[in-house]
Amino acid sequence: MWLLLQWLDPPLPVDIPAPARMVGCACASLGRTNSEDAEESAIRFDFDLRDTKSLSSVQRASFRSDFHREMTTIRAWLAQQGPWSSLPSFELSVRISDAFKISRALVPAWEGHRGAMEFPAWRVAAGKAAILHELVHLYLPNGNRFLAEGLATYLQACLGGNSAFPNFGRPLHDVARDCLIEIAGESATALDSVQLVELDATPTPNPMTLTSARRRYAKEGAFQSACYAIAGSFVEFLIEIEGLERFQRLYERSPLVPGRLAAGPPERWSEIYGCPLAMLEAAWKSRLIGTQGDETARESAPICGLS
Repeated sequence: MWLLLQWLDPPLPVDIPAPARMVGCACASLGRTNSEDAEESAIRFDFDLRDTKSLSSVQRASFRSDFHREMTTIRAWLAQQGPWSSLPSFELSVRISDAFKISRALVPAWEGHRGAMEFPAWRVAAGKAAILHELVHLYLPNGNRFLAEGLATYLQACLGGNSAFPNFGRPLHDVARDCLIEIAGESATALDSVQLVELDATPTPNPMTLTSARRRYAKEGAFQSACYAIAGSFVEFLIEIEGLERFQRLYERSPLVPGRLAAGPPERWSEIYGCPLAMLEAAWKSRLIGTQGDETARESAPICGLS
């Protein structure tokens, strides 16, 4: 059913181009992405600006257009993904404000306000708002913060129409590799200080925690950038190696329940992938860096006895 798009500002014609950033990703191709292929939801944009000059009318119109494009893109992708193909409709409240420091959609969903989205005005003005990332949180929220942010970061990199946090156009594996080296160095022993089990134990809405990265980065922005890049790279690795269907099964083991802290049981990794998270982590690190720093190790490291 088609719902009427409602605007706080007057509606403008929207041109929706094909997804621009599919190269090098394991994401399935989208096929058609015209607006007629995606059910629209009612959207209300609220530009709550202390400084009325922080966003021009042109920038506001551009953001609305970008949002519509990204929504069409993610809905078209989800429609092809089996268990994720049932697309709910929402009354979206999209608020852009000078007061916001970060973008949010996952935490409001946990608080019981699914459909509420927030974007900092400065990111909107710079064209760096991670719209598709936040839309992933809207359609696929998760009780595990590590998986929720990892999937949203990965799909923003794959499908998003603009470069955004944390990699800003660079391949996620490259950014994550740099972060691992900055945190722990390249030796296998030093890399053991990066423990993904810490990230996996983080329930939504708590921020991700990684002790080794916290020691390395004094600034919160750099710390969060590392955590998001690592999460996105690891999710990309899982989907590259074992496909989306297996990852979907893992993702469904930690559903988001508003007001409930539930990151999922540790044994779900072995049940779905045939080995614990630690072994998957070791294979991911070897692919990125290699235990001896050579390309053969990076390309051929086994994962739980699976190719």
